[in-house]
Amino acid sequence: MKRAALVLVAVLALPAWLAAQTPVDQKRPAAPDAKVSIENMSGSVKVTGWDRAEVQVKGTVGDGAELSFDGPEKELQIEVEAEHGSPMGIKSDLEVSVPAGASVSIEGFSATISVTGVTGSVSAETVNGSITQAGAAKDVQLESVNGSIDVTKATGRIQAEAVNGTVTVRDASGELEAAAVNGKVLVTGGSFDRAKLESVAGNVRFEAGLSARATLSVESVSGSVDLFLPAGIGAEFSVSTFSGDIVNELGPAAEKTSKWTPGKELSFTTGAGGARVTVETLSGAVNIRKKQ
Repeated sequence: MKRAALVLVAVLALPAWLAAQTPVDQKRPAAPDAKVSIENMSGSVKVTGWDRAEVQVKGTVGDGAELSFDGPEKELQIEVEAEHGSPMGIKSDLEVSVPAGASVSIEGFSATISVTGVTGSVSAETVNGSITQAGAAKDVQLESVNGSIDVTKATGRIQAEAVNGTVTVRDASGELEAAAVNGKVLVTGGSFDRAKLESVAGNVRFEAGLSARATLSVESVSGSVDLFLPAGIGAEFSVSTFSGDIVNELGPAAEKTSKWTPGKELSFTTGAGGARVTVETLSGAVNIRKKQ
């Protein structure tokens, strides 16, 4: 009797939005390279690539909303719609399984987003929430205002931008553009043909490989820049800072640009050159380290 009473109290104590959730479980046939668009303004979206020629949507939809799931096999649309007015404040949690080769586009507002095992393209944006992508997606575009972004093992073209949050890229390859305003930019593992990294008030750390003719460009306002590169790298370096220090373990020391200003600059070449590395900061330090 006491245990039953505790269960009843727990159920009564649930938030209204949770008690009113409606379960959903729907399937539709899909082409192996289908375009799948998903829109859920509040809650979460979890996408997983699988080896079936179909799309499945499971999860819960909040009170006052319904799931719209339609479209031909080549182009499917999934959307949480309000029965009356806007769905903005209706929390729904979706788990979507798609063909691994699909191209996925996700839009949210107060929503966390994760994508795993999709080898097609992945596009996702949210205002309040984190975005996570894992797997060999060939084209990745992720944007969050208040939330972190985490990219793992993507290939091809990668764009990741956060305003208030850290951008982390692990074991990726191809061409990368990563930027943060109030957050760090961290790149570890993998190898790139082109990388452009920007931060306003956060640190930038690059500890990855560069192809023989690669370009690496880093810009920071008040955050430090740490580059960890192989001692035998062949590259041309151009580094400048207005008021920060420059530490260089791969070549000569930096020189002051003028006796009247604190600015420093550094230009040198390692090996036979080939790659190009450019770093500019306003007040952040620049550290070029030998990768262990």
